Amino acid sequence: MSGGRQVDVLTTGEPPTCPRCEGDGLLSALVPYGWANAAGDPVDGRTGVVLCATCDASAPHAAPLITWFRVHGHVADQRGKEFVRLLVAWAGSVSVSPLDERTLDEEIGQWRNGSL
Repeated sequence: MSGGRQVDVLTTGEPPTCPRCEGDGLLSALVPYGWANAAGDPVDGRTGVVLCATCDASAPHAAPLITWFRVHGHVADQRGKEFVRLLVAWAGSVSVSPLDERTLDEEIGQWRNGSL
């Protein structure tokens, strides 16, 4: 839990691909997001985010976690508490941009006419 919301770290055998630079990420996580639809009803979901040493290097809560990965490489029992502390700080700072309904409508139109 971070900031009252559940963030799930995903583990796989391979590093996740950063969707921004397409390089290797350090870890991926599912974070909650939400907005109000046109009727004012809440729309909640979860989306994946990737911690990337290149793209997130200047982010205040990401930089210490990136440094931790560069020093330690992987999580081991003796370093677990420090990793969790840095992970919780990073996860609490991760935000998902709100839905841009105009862009969504444009992309739906492009998909329907075969240009996407």
